[in-house]
Amino acid sequence: MIFQDRAQAGEKLAQELKSLTLVKPIVLALPRGGVPVGSVVAKVLACPFDVIPLMKIPIPWSPEASYGVVAMDGTMALNKSLVNRLELSDRELEMASGMALREAKRREQLYRGGRPFPDLSDRTVILADDGLASGYSMLAATAFAHKRRPSSIVVAAPVASNMAFRLLAAEKRIDRIVTFVRDAEQLFSLASYYKDFKTLTDDDVLRALA
Repeated sequence: MIFQDRAQAGEKLAQELKSLTLVKPIVLALPRGGVPVGSVVAKVLACPFDVIPLMKIPIPWSPEASYGVVAMDGTMALNKSLVNRLELSDRELEMASGMALREAKRREQLYRGGRPFPDLSDRTVILADDGLASGYSMLAATAFAHKRRPSSIVVAAPVASNMAFRLLAAEKRIDRIVTFVRDAEQLFSLASYYKDFKTLTDDDVLRALA
């Protein structure tokens, strides 16, 4: 399945989600790619929409790669087997995670402008992204949401790698995963599932939140 763009993927997810029992649903998108997906889902479901600012924690000598993800409140999801293989020192781990946390907090301030985070208690939280590559961003978002006592957590992403799907399917805090494609390729390419996969900016996120 190939999607025209993130908005179309959001439409398809929303139609699937409409068939579920959702208790006072709220959509939380993972910036930046999840924002155009999640905003459409929220519009179709006529429910609140917000974001969870996250940042990948880079490998010091290979900044394009990461070994985990941190949310703006310090909630982390780490690929522990990779951390062990990298043999990073406590100092290296602290520095890398600290930089990522500061950037997540910067985005939190930029996107939300000091607004209090929505109350998630006793609600169905729908975590939206444009795709699941490693699954660790969604794992961090799940841990972040779970702290706030929702009634259930639904992961909504149009595409997922097999690795990410298995990781999240084993996560007991997730009640349901809604996706259309499970990619078994060793080299997962999210962009290949979209005709229009433009790079998004902070301004795109702010427009969606406005």
